[in-house]
Amino acid sequence: MGSELLDKAFNALLNYPLCDRCLGRLFAKHGLELSNAERGRALKTLIAMSVHKVLSSGEEVDSGSLLRLAINGGGPIADVVRRYLGEVDVRKCFICGGNLDSIISELVVKALEALAGREFKSLLVGVEKGSSYEAREGEVTASLNIDSWESIRREVKREVGKRLQLLTGSVPKFRNPDVLLVLNLDTLEVRASSAQLFLRGRYVKVGRFISQRWWYLRDGVYRYRASVEGVAERVAPLFKCRDVLIHAAGREDVDARMLGDGRPLVIEIVNPFRREVDIEAINNLLRDEWVRVVVHSTASVEELHELKRSRNPKIYRVVIYVPEGLTEEDLKGVEAGLEGVEVLQRTPRRILRRKKDVLRERRVLQARGKRLSEHLAELVIKCEGGLYVKELVTGDEGRTYPSVNSLLGREVKVLFLDVLEFCGQHLTPEEEG
Repeated sequence: MGSELLDKAFNALLNYPLCDRCLGRLFAKHGLELSNAERGRALKTLIAMSVHKVLSSGEEVDSGSLLRLAINGGGPIADVVRRYLGEVDVRKCFICGGNLDSIISELVVKALEALAGREFKSLLVGVEKGSSYEAREGEVTASLNIDSWESIRREVKREVGKRLQLLTGSVPKFRNPDVLLVLNLDTLEVRASSAQLFLRGRYVKVGRFISQRWWYLRDGVYRYRASVEGVAERVAPLFKCRDVLIHAAGREDVDARMLGDGRPLVIEIVNPFRREVDIEAINNLLRDEWVRVVVHSTASVEELHELKRSRNPKIYRVVIYVPEGLTEEDLKGVEAGLEGVEVLQRTPRRILRRKKDVLRERRVLQARGKRLSEHLAELVIKCEGGLYVKELVTGDEGRTYPSVNSLLGREVKVLFLDVLEFCGQHLTPEEEG
């Protein structure tokens, strides 16, 4: 036929019945500004013209091959062959059964239904792998040794995406789209999920025995009546979302207060139907007597990862009880023995059941003490993130060294613990006193 491209198209139609779209998709790398349907139709038209030339010349032809070509190609090829060789019973496309146009249209309708009620500006469409259509397409491309094809998944994804963008006014976005649609070619199911929203803020706990996340007992009852997570969950109705998760820069013990400007926090809004919500409206919902969560702005997933990696210094206040008593000199010895010291600390015994036993090194940056009575004292300690302060006081039976216990040489108990500042740089004169 004088053309490698036409020869390949001719060979494809001799072996498989193919609609315009599925034939054109085999040669998707050839031609500009053409849809696969247009490309396939053009190839069939050129083949029909060649067939007409041969048949109209009166030359002897292989009528069996031409009939097979017409049966598999349909359209203009079948029209020519009918005129010269009689009736042609066109077969359905081997790959899509002639249904690809209706499949695309149905997927668009179902996608619009899945998008109903969702706020979004950007959209990404994906198609699940492993459909029966792909299997048949793979058979065709392998047997014909064609390397210029694109997959049916790619075509469906593109065509559905283009129509949805036109109908919804959205724009395509390949990284962090507002909504992701996943299509299944076999079942024609459409799953929609909205990208998570991240809200950056801080939280303060002014009461004790408040957990960061809900803590459940074996019978499913909350161990503590309040949590930071519980306050954050109040925003769910605003976003019409499935779930609300919290991510904090570390955590303090349940019985410790988190004071000062609070601990950095990111609230993750999972699969939100609404995306445009006023920050003031969010903060109005987050007002609470014991847990104060304040959202400052939205955040990115990169900022969330940065929050997780952070090891900022913190300033703690701990009230200790020494049964044998302590003096001002004892307290000065504790200050001198802790300040600037690298503390070796194994995972505390109280959490060994849920954390691996490792040895860590953390530095105490500053330490100030104030004797409150013969048996009581207040310590204000600035240290690197990740230091267990309770064990810095008690020594945890030698698993933390040095400790207030080892410096005093006597038993020390923690009565109260507060986090005064997150990311603090220096102790204030009041704290030093």
